[in-house]
Order: sequence, then structure tokens, then C-alpha cells
Amino acid sequence: MKRPIEIILTLTLVALLSISCDTVTDSDLTNSSEIQSSDLAAEALGKKAGPNAVFNLTFSDAADAADNTAGSAGWVDDRYNPGLGYPPVSFTQTTFDGDERLQINISETGPTSGFYGYQGRKYQDAGGSYWNAEANTRFSYSFYIDPSWEGDGVEQQTGVWPVLGNEGGFISAYPILEYQDSDANENGEAGFRVYVYISDDDGNFVEAKWIELGLPKKLKIDAEEGGWVTVEAQLHKTGNGAAMKWRVNNKLVVDERGYNTFASSTQFLEFIFNSPNFGVDQNYYYDDIVLTNPGHAGKK
Repeated sequence: MKRPIEIILTLTLVALLSISCDTVTDSDLTNSSEIQSSDLAAEALGKKAGPNAVFNLTFSDAADAADNTAGSAGWVDDRYNPGLGYPPVSFTQTTFDGDERLQINISETGPTSGFYGYQGRKYQDAGGSYWNAEANTRFSYSFYIDPSWEGDGVEQQTGVWPVLGNEGGFISAYPILEYQDSDANENGEAGFRVYVYISDDDGNFVEAKWIELGLPKKLKIDAEEGGWVTVEAQLHKTGNGAAMKWRVNNKLVVDERGYNTFASSTQFLEFIFNSPNFGVDQNYYYDDIVLTNPGHAGKK
């Protein structure tokens, strides 16, 4: 028979294990031990960029929202095609919620569905070059959920599409994390969704599809209260290439290794900020756009 002290220690150990073994609701995600360690590694996210930042756009300088040129990094229209697709009305630095931000004004003009239904711009290195940011690089940004979106009867949806490339520098995938208000989401609930590429055990492409994430309680996001949200995309190295890990407010929400995705992807190439046109003039606000490449010397 165990002595009282042994019983107490055993019960304590069982209790601790039960606390640490909470799992993510999506069966394809990693368990909470990895989430907890990932959260600790991500605590530095926010307005301060680390010494290895490849770029850090705080929009305290209007140049952070400027067009790409031969000599400087900047923004390029994504799907603009005269007569078919339209760029945002404006893509500018502005003062909002007490600080300088990126304001994206989506035009009500043009298609409201299909390929050209999206309006956006992408951030590229000088001369329109790709960033060529290798695996384990982290890309993060903040965006604002407006509490007025809930109950206004108007659809709102916005997100960022990191473009991935293979070793040869050719585009290999477009992973996406988007936020939809309750009017835009078919299920009537505000929340996130992620676009994943699925392959079989041999690495052959099977399909690409949307996975609904909603607003997990651990994120502590109330759509009716709104506020700023921080998103991070980490290109995690795998045996065959790299796969994305998405974090929201420092909480792991998707580990795409569970889908056997992006077998040929090895690097970030560019970053597209896209929002669909719902036939209504819309404003979206972003800030603190940072690319952190491990071991990089760092530059703005």
C-alpha cells in the first residue's frame, strides 16, 4: 500500500498531466504542449521587431505604404486589370485609433465575385523582386476588427495571402488566413478561416479547400467588442520542404503539417493583402507588418 505522501504526489502528477493534455479541437493540429512552447516563443510579437527583421512596417513613415520602385521595397497592385479587376481606391498611411496605420479602402466598383472580386496589393522587395525568405522565417501583422461590423447588415472580410515558393524561386502555394464577420460567413458566425493544400502520403496533390476556424475561446476575441488582433505565419521546415503554422494572438490555431501540404515549398516570396468587394465601400486597417528571417542581419 502506498504511503500518504506517495498518494498525494501521484494525485498531483495526474492533475498536472490532465491540465497539460488539453488538445486543439481540430484533430489535424498539434497538441497543447507544442502550442504552449510556441506561445512562449511568440510572446515577443507586437509593435517591437527583433534584430533579425527583414522589414518592419509600422506606418509611422508614409513611405511604408508607398509604391514599389527600382530602388526601394514597396507595394504593387495584385489583380488590377483594366476593365476587369480594380485596385483598392486608396492604400495609404493614416491616423486611426491613436496611431499611424495602413488604411485600405476597397472600392465598391467592379466585380463582386470570382478572381477579380478581390482587391489588394502585395509587398515586394526593390524592383518587384521576391523576398526569398527561407523556412522558419516568421511573418506577422496586426489588423483591426471593427465592432460596428456585427449588426450592420454588411459583409466584411479581409486577410493576408503569404505567397510560397520552391527552391527554384517559383510560386508553389498561396496559404491564406482570412477574417469574416457574421454577414460574410455562410454559417452566420464571425471568425477566421484558412486555405490549405492537401496531398496524399506520396506528396501528390489532392485538393485545396477552406477550413473554418471560427473564434476559439483561447483567442479571447469578441467580435462585438472588436479591437486589434495579431497574426503570425511561420514557415516551418519539414523533411520535404516547409509547411505553415498560423498563430492568432500568440495562440497556435493551425499546423498545416497535418495536411501533408506544401511539400515543394521552401520560402516566402511576397505578401498579398486582399479583401473582396461586396459592392459597398469598405475600410480595413493594418499595422506592424514584420518579416523576421532567422540569422538575417536586419534592415528596414
